[in-house]
Amino acid sequence: MIPIFPAFKRISLDDELDIKFYTNKYKPYSSFNFTNVWAWNTKEKRMISKLNDNLVFYLADYKTSEPFLSFLGTNDVEDTTRKLIEYAIESKISPTLRFLMKEAVSEIKASDIKIDEDVDSFDYIFSLSQLANPQGSKFKTKRHLANRFQEENPDAIFKICDLNDINVQNQIISVLRRWENNKKNDNKIYDLEHEEIAICRLLKTASKHKLILSCIYLHDVMLGFSIDEVLPDNYAIAHFIKADNSFKGI
Repeated sequence: MIPIFPAFKRISLDDELDIKFYTNKYKPYSSFNFTNVWAWNTKEKRMISKLNDNLVFYLADYKTSEPFLSFLGTNDVEDTTRKLIEYAIESKISPTLRFLMKEAVSEIKASDIKIDEDVDSFDYIFSLSQLANPQGSKFKTKRHLANRFQEENPDAIFKICDLNDINVQNQIISVLRRWENNKKNDNKIYDLEHEEIAICRLLKTASKHKLILSCIYLHDVMLGFSIDEVLPDNYAIAHFIKADNSFKGI
């Protein structure tokens, strides 16, 4: 049971159906997807509430762990926004609401509420048909890289694996380690700490989620994986994708 604002409850696996009751009303926003919310709850401080029949989230920044508020819904948006900002100020947390839906923002007409687009938080949306059949100059580079990988690794195979399998889970962690080492060797900036915790949280509760694990293997060694979830209305979300990118084109 989700409490009425300003009361909150910490997010648990038991909240999946209640959260999906709200998220299934709208196009899929990754920040509100239950699996995503659960996995990235790395500090176990995320909470939910209801306000004006909108779903309110008490979240934390992935990198800084600083708390902030957000909401999903289009009911009494201005009133919801004002009450959440007031609550944030009283609670001495950031008064900036983040991850708001475009549909909600379009309902705000008040001149005293400042709205900025956060391009860094936009979702990436891809066409499955184009990914499956990447034709044209737009995909020339990706076709070249994919062909190179297949030519250099003719024994590599693609297969769907069981995310509940402990051996497979250990192989996923091994891929993470190799990805991390490649970043270090290339002197590239990366932040794997929170992502690894998120992936491990998901692995521990794999049986509770309806996920698809796609893998590439070479001689029984996992080279890469993608953990995906099929959503309503012909959408899917890619939660985690990692590969040993010392194999060019993987």
